[in-house]
Amino acid sequence: MNLTRTSVRLLTFNIQYAEPVPAKAQTRGAGRDSALYLAGQIAAMGADVVGLQEVDRGKWRSGRVDQLDLIAGAAGLTPIFAQTRRRYGMGLLTGLPIRRARVLRLPRRKTPFFRDEHGSGWRFKWPDKRACLYALLDTDAGPIAVGVTHLSTVRPMARRQLHIALGGFDEFAPGVPALLIGDLNLRINHVEEELAVQDHADKPFTILHRGNGSPSWEPVIQIDHVLGRGFEAVRDDVVQLPVSDHAAVVVEIRATGSAGSQSAEAANRYD
Repeated sequence: MNLTRTSVRLLTFNIQYAEPVPAKAQTRGAGRDSALYLAGQIAAMGADVVGLQEVDRGKWRSGRVDQLDLIAGAAGLTPIFAQTRRRYGMGLLTGLPIRRARVLRLPRRKTPFFRDEHGSGWRFKWPDKRACLYALLDTDAGPIAVGVTHLSTVRPMARRQLHIALGGFDEFAPGVPALLIGDLNLRINHVEEELAVQDHADKPFTILHRGNGSPSWEPVIQIDHVLGRGFEAVRDDVVQLPVSDHAAVVVEIRATGSAGSQSAEAANRYD
């Protein structure tokens, strides 16, 4: 695959452990049938790189199905997993060669109590573990770095986590064209604000997808994002399915003018 001439198809999807919709409350998933349907739909989208959030691996609520292995097998992709709870977490699936991968644990609140950002009082929510799963992938033009993440539902913490996840690319694969995909739990204006204050303004991340996808049955907000450094979007789509409270996001991307040479230079560095 030549990044300077050929687009790469990305898919990011918070699958909500294959829960049928509308899912306005936490309920037991439909099990293997729901997961098989989801696997078939993801395989049909033909993505080169897939980022999944809220993936169950053998949990009772989803029929004890290993959703990651089932989806990877149906799509013919190689899976990588980052566990954030027992038998639960995020997956990165790809048909591209994987050079290496890393999980970066993101900070979380130390207490379940937090002040409402509008100053209306205190709230209670147990702090979930959060992470960013990075993979260095091979293409004919050289390596690209992809990160998959699922950030906090508490906005100030999510913004802090986004800043750290973006900075993690400079440690994981410096100089390599990079993509961050996932459920950021931030609206588009909040992402724009964070990108406006990036540490490395000479090589900034940009927004490659705009479109509401939540809740999936009546989308009114966007919290699932595709951010890129060294890429531009060719096309993007929001795909509504009868599974999950999120819609899937599919984005075709290609390297910008300088990214091909950056990737070629990086290839020599990582050989």
